[in-house]
Amino acid sequence: MATSKTGRVLAQGNWDTQSGSPATAPGPGKYRADVWAAPTLVAVAGIDADGYDRQAGLAAVQPGDLITEQASNDSQNYQRWTAQSVTDHGTWVSVTVEIAEQGSAFVPPGSNQRRLLQVLSMAAPAEPGPGLTWQMWAPPLDPPTPGGLPADWAQQVADACWATDPHLCAALQWEGYAAMLPPSPAVSNVSTGAQSVAYSPPMPGGDYGAAMSRAAWHRSLAASDSPELVNAMPGLWHIGAPWPGYGSAVAGGGIPGWWEVA
Repeated sequence: MATSKTGRVLAQGNWDTQSGSPATAPGPGKYRADVWAAPTLVAVAGIDADGYDRQAGLAAVQPGDLITEQASNDSQNYQRWTAQSVTDHGTWVSVTVEIAEQGSAFVPPGSNQRRLLQVLSMAAPAEPGPGLTWQMWAPPLDPPTPGGLPADWAQQVADACWATDPHLCAALQWEGYAAMLPPSPAVSNVSTGAQSVAYSPPMPGGDYGAAMSRAAWHRSLAASDSPELVNAMPGLWHIGAPWPGYGSAVAGGGIPGWWEVA
């Protein structure tokens, strides 16, 4: 029996809290709430505090999706909301929410405090249909987004595998986008004083980690068992011949993760 995949990241980034009504637009990098302790309406700018455009992901929120507000210095200082409805204002969104849960150390933020916001889609994944194009699953593309994955490279990937394995296509595009991002520190341990949580292997953070998480989600649904892309020769992969072979033309099948180039 097939199982539904949930928890796909729609948007993730840092925003600063801002006073004012969530019925009006927050400033770039800001978000607002009607009541910080127990919000029922939040407004989030499409541009996060680091200057990244998150509008498309925020506007994709559906009823039942989860939004987590997390402090950076305490893993238990968080509150999670269930989205009820979302209004896309073009450069910001307003979302009616209900509290789903909160951490044991949750403290309502005041103004000008930075929080990590993560938006998770809890819907069953859509499968390709007549109305679904590869651009809808792709990472930010350049053009139109400066610093995104080059659109011509993404098009080549789509031409190669979208029709046969769209999830693999999206995974390759997100991995290519991640390779363009600056390295992010890996999180191996979070300690609050009262408790400590270890991650093994360490979890990559920042935009690189978010991009690789999206790629991993698509790979989990891909029909093809394709190795992940690598950008360096594996150390001591093959012992015997002085030079390991590349590609399928070499006896033994070549190095996993390397593609043969004509």
